[in-house]
Amino acid sequence: MEPDKLLIFHLDDGKELRGGQRQLLYLVKELNKLGHLNHIVCRKNSPLFLAARKKGFSVTTLPYFFEWDPVSALLLSGRVGTIAAAGAHRGRPILHSHTSHTAAVSYLASLNTPCVRIAHRRVDFVPGGGFSSRLKYGTAHRVIAISNPVKKIMLSLGLPESKVAVVNSTADLDEIPWKNGDFEKYREAARRTIAGRFGIPAGAPWIGSLIALVPHKDPENFVKAAALVAEKHPEARFLLAGAGCLAEKVRRLAETLDLAGKFHLLGHYGDSYELLSALDIFVLPSSEEGMGSVLIEAMNSRVPIAATRAGGITDVIEDRVNGLLAEIKDPAGLAAAQIELLENPSLKRRLAEEGRRRGSDFSSPRMAESILKIYEQELENFKHHRYSLA
Repeated sequence: MEPDKLLIFHLDDGKELRGGQRQLLYLVKELNKLGHLNHIVCRKNSPLFLAARKKGFSVTTLPYFFEWDPVSALLLSGRVGTIAAAGAHRGRPILHSHTSHTAAVSYLASLNTPCVRIAHRRVDFVPGGGFSSRLKYGTAHRVIAISNPVKKIMLSLGLPESKVAVVNSTADLDEIPWKNGDFEKYREAARRTIAGRFGIPAGAPWIGSLIALVPHKDPENFVKAAALVAEKHPEARFLLAGAGCLAEKVRRLAETLDLAGKFHLLGHYGDSYELLSALDIFVLPSSEEGMGSVLIEAMNSRVPIAATRAGGITDVIEDRVNGLLAEIKDPAGLAAAQIELLENPSLKRRLAEEGRRRGSDFSSPRMAESILKIYEQELENFKHHRYSLA
């Protein structure tokens, strides 16, 4: 009898542990629960490597020297072939690339190794490289976009509609650190911890964001909006958690806008739920956003959301239903949303409650179930020679 297990190699060349890497870990966790054979293929000693090892996941490493790296492709082909030769799985091995560069390595490896290739796309800008992008995405058996705006971008490359599937990012509900009846106690403890650590008045309204301090997340938009909010609500305090190349620029901007004592740059914050649950308003100021998985964690944390309309944010937030939306690069609009939440407690409560309800729709088991169906469909296509290549 043919085994029921699928053999899946998850490729990621990231040097940080950000949203995409966390989504990969959520997927592997759920697929492992279902009994499938998962191997994470990443850089040695990268944050993903360390996190995967800590969770007991199967990990192998590649150097990932550059995008079209033949050395990594040859090594990958050999390792896939060795593991596949054991025959403990059903169908052909699956190479699931979770980053743009690994989609190229996956393509090269597939030239020597019969496999199903899945390419994940998590960002909302047109891939560079022209022919290179069309080659690595156009020859994949399926492309997974994390939101409808990302899907539209992939279709703009000339990919057929049938090739691109939308599977939203998720949160792992097992990571929520409180039981249903313990949220208020958890929130109070979180506020005490943060207030003591950073010298923030515990009784003030806290407006915060948890983002990488990089251009497409637009932390400067957060600071400019904060200055406008502070003009009307000087009691408010603004917490920006994250690290990145714009950290010093953000610090100087806050000083220029006279936010001294009101603006707190927290640096990297490892416990997202501790921070999010302590906030009175969460802000996502991005100018580009594949989807914004932190929004799901914010909804789970029962905090009302003010965000921009960037990219796939609109797949998660419906304006005035489970959050308030402003245009991108519009600090006045983003500030107006925050001021409305501060001044309208009933709206604040309603949006937070609807967000909490919707957050449960973005769960890792649902995401894994959707991706597993894609694997199954493409394995069946391969079996019957119904290729979906462009």
